[in-house]
Amino acid sequence: MNKSRRATRRAHILDVAAKVLAERGYRDTTMLEVAQRSSASKETLYAWFGDKLGLFEAVIRRNAGQIRLVLNGHLDGETSVESALTDFGRELAAHFLSDNVVAINRAAISEASSGPSLAASLTKLGREPMHHTFARYLEQCHARGLLKVEDTDEAVDTFVGLLLGNAQTRRLLGVTDPPTETDVEEMAKRAAQKFLRLYGI
Repeated sequence: MNKSRRATRRAHILDVAAKVLAERGYRDTTMLEVAQRSSASKETLYAWFGDKLGLFEAVIRRNAGQIRLVLNGHLDGETSVESALTDFGRELAAHFLSDNVVAINRAAISEASSGPSLAASLTKLGREPMHHTFARYLEQCHARGLLKVEDTDEAVDTFVGLLLGNAQTRRLLGVTDPPTETDVEEMAKRAAQKFLRLYGI
């Protein structure tokens, strides 16, 4: 199998895994069902991902990587801070409020007391790298005199709070549908503008 075909095949398996997780929860998701529904062999899944946790760690890495890619494109770039924050906010809101990520977060919460491995992986492979990349961007903006950010960790949390409000909690509780593209765009623009009022020069 060539590299391009393998990447496409792997992406399909991760998509199916996320869908099965949303339907069954982490505990009742099996490698066999993911293999069958993705038309792959169970041996392939174990060879590529190791075990069920490894499979979902791959899903988490992929999701986080897509967001970091947006931010990395603005590091040392010439895009205005407002545009960069809006781009990041758009990607972050679409990510955290998607069915895929809501399912992973629900699974991590439900398994946290009896089996914290998924929650630990979600933090280490998903949230922490995104937090770190955004903090680097804010530090860079501070150094260039574009923002006044004395505590980057606090600033990251502030932006996420301005962006999501209680939307993520409502999605986790299942009382609201995923936002539309228009909703996400408005959330991102509003968060960027409010953040600049707090941290802008």
